[in-house]
Amino acid sequence: MHLPALSAIGHDERFKAVFARLVQKHGIKMKAVVAVQRKLLELIFIIYKSGKPYDKEYLKRNENQLEQVGIKLESGHN
Repeated sequence: MHLPALSAIGHDERFKAVFARLVQKHGIKMKAVVAVQRKLLELIFIIYKSGKPYDKEYLKRNENQLEQVGIKLESGHN
């Protein structure tokens, strides 16, 4: 899972933000990479269990729906 996590950090803005936030908080890059590995594994499990394909715009679409009903999400949560 190490190389997929590094790839995700390099190519996906959400994983890059998680990595940067954790490095800033703890100062340990490997700890942040392991956290991204866990997030990837959780994502794989959810996709497997739900049987639905990965939707890169899922969070953005749901955030827009919540804002329409008056609920504002904080930008730091993933």
